[in-house]
Amino acid sequence: MASASLAALAPRLAVLAAVVAAVVAASSCIDESCSAEGDASGLLQLARDRIDATALQGRGKSESTFPMALAQLQQRAVDSRGEHVHPELASKRQEFTQALAQTGSNQSWDGWCPGFQVHPLVPAQTAPLVPIQPGNLKYLWWGDMPTQQPFEQLQELNKNLTPVELPDWLPENLTRLRMGQTDAKTAIDMMYKATKVDGNFDKIPKKLRGVMWMKGNAIPEVLSVLQYGMWSDSQKTLVVPTAPFNWAWPAGKPKDAPFGGGMYCEDQSCGIVTSLAQTILARSFSFDFLEAGDKSTTNNKMKKAYMQTGTFGNLTGAEDLGQLIPVMSKLPIPPDTFNGAFTLEEEPGSNDGSSWKRTCYWGLKQVGSCAFLEFGTYQLVKVMDGDGKPVQPYYDQFLKYMGNIPVMMWSGWKDEATKAAVKKDTKEFISVCETGGAAPYVERPHRLANCTWLQSSTKSDNSDFKAHSKCQAVGPVSLLASKVLSQHKLD
Repeated sequence: MASASLAALAPRLAVLAAVVAAVVAASSCIDESCSAEGDASGLLQLARDRIDATALQGRGKSESTFPMALAQLQQRAVDSRGEHVHPELASKRQEFTQALAQTGSNQSWDGWCPGFQVHPLVPAQTAPLVPIQPGNLKYLWWGDMPTQQPFEQLQELNKNLTPVELPDWLPENLTRLRMGQTDAKTAIDMMYKATKVDGNFDKIPKKLRGVMWMKGNAIPEVLSVLQYGMWSDSQKTLVVPTAPFNWAWPAGKPKDAPFGGGMYCEDQSCGIVTSLAQTILARSFSFDFLEAGDKSTTNNKMKKAYMQTGTFGNLTGAEDLGQLIPVMSKLPIPPDTFNGAFTLEEEPGSNDGSSWKRTCYWGLKQVGSCAFLEFGTYQLVKVMDGDGKPVQPYYDQFLKYMGNIPVMMWSGWKDEATKAAVKKDTKEFISVCETGGAAPYVERPHRLANCTWLQSSTKSDNSDFKAHSKCQAVGPVSLLASKVLSQHKLD
């Protein structure tokens, strides 16, 4: 990763590091084997330094700066008999509990979160969709979409794209996904047309149709489409598989790229790196409006959704978003350090889904399931609506933002035989490498058997792909991203 990228993220990573240090320092001797008065006093000082209970009064829980880490540390200050180690600590706990009650919150001290609670990875929020999906399939990726994108249309769109050459270090069987690039205006139109699929489009809620700009996203990706996917009206959940023309990456660095463009490159390479981790692993994105606490989903009034991602469209087990931090930062951080919670929240003034806040919350697994620190949040705004019309001012803003930087898209396959071969291999990969349950890579941390076909850069056949005895227990996104980053040095 470029040094500028680390510099841009450094202040936020420093906050997380400080919390880690506080947790380690304050909890190092707070258990029944320790009786040092100084440890409880130190914890109390932490409480006094970080928050004043009276500051909570009259404020909503989401506005407070109360750290979840402190709540977890307070729990550890109670011994196995349920008795408080330090009487003043008990008093302080009661003080905060009363202050929380005055805010009108129905959350307890131990269960309240100033950011967003990380939802279970197993079962994923999409697990209820399995019984109602055709064939009771546990995966929803592009190959299993009931309504496929017309192949002839993909081929026609490809004729107007400049081919993007994939890195020569990729194994041959991973270069069968075709990529192309064009100008920003043409890309928007292509993405809309390719994902407006008869038999699917009308089932997607109107406010989720159109082409979206990921405005302010530090990761080198610029456009996305939610209108090609599966919508469950009973569960109020949308699942969007990665598919041709539904995602776009920059072929360079826009002048005003977020965080100084630290994670962007002057050429195509950063966009290609990012695209590979998504397209090869056929990742899906799910948005659950009910699980986010939005009860106003009648009459198309969805306002807030909780987001999860799934490798190969896994509906029963979600990816661990916390793994993104050590992967993207390239810092020596254990993969089990962080957790993450992503949401989609319609912004005030939004016109039927024209502007959303795509939040990113992060937390420490050591202190619980609360993702209490927000960073990386960006806007998801429509540049084209569900009728194929430009949405202002975002349409013009995006064209100005991209300037003469082309936009890259996964555009399909060279022919139908190649598509069929990739589909067959993907199904075989899922079947061979999925062992020990519906979501083994989640139930056993970082476990997706990632066969050596993802690692070999010399073999052109599928011998390694079929040799499931060679599979390794690794995190799917982490492995591929690390593999790509290690072979393509970003400087």
